This record gives sequence, structure tokens and C-alpha cells, in this order.
Amino acid sequence: MKSRRKRYVRFRLHMDGPPVSDKQLASAVRMSLLSIYGEVEVADSRFFLNEYDESGGLGILQCNAASLDNLMTSAVLLSSIDGTRVSFEPKRTSGTIRALKKRAT
Repeated sequence: MKSRRKRYVRFRLHMDGPPVSDKQLASAVRMSLLSIYGEVEVADSRFFLNEYDESGGLGILQCNAASLDNLMTSAVLLSSIDGTRVSFEPKRTSGTIRALKKRAT
């Protein structure tokens, strides 16, 4: 079985209101992906919230390379999470977490 290539996205979540937890963020992105692209895309994307700092809003998303554009679109279209107004800003995309951390912004 051939393994799929992964992609990692460093992002900043801008918030206006109470902080958003990692579980709330992961659920909101997953639900956005589901509503736009459907169940098959959610399953195929292999989406995972790798790291997330609630206070600063910085984090790393993981998905497979084929679903990167769909995941980014779903995340950018988020406007609120549990009553907190949010804005998703992708910073950098890479094939390894090491490269993202090396060039932290």
C-alpha cells in the first residue's frame, strides 16, 4: 500500500472574543469541510490539528497533499466558532513539520 504525501500548514487564528480551544477549532474546520465538500472529502483529507496555542492563535494543520486546497478553503471560510468571531490566516505550507518550525513566523 502506497502512503499518501502529507502537507502541514502553519496558521494564525485571529479571534474577537473568548479564546477558541483546539477541540472547537478542529470541529469547526471539519464541519466546514463536511458542509462544502462532503463526507468522502473529510475522510480522504486525513485532517488533523497537529499543534495549537489558544492564547496566541498559532497552530499547525496536517492533511494529505491532494486535499490541501479544499482544507484551506474550508478553514478560510470560517467566520465564527462558538460565538467568537474568527479569521483564519494561513502563513506557510510545507511537507515537514521540521521545515515549518525552522522558519517560524
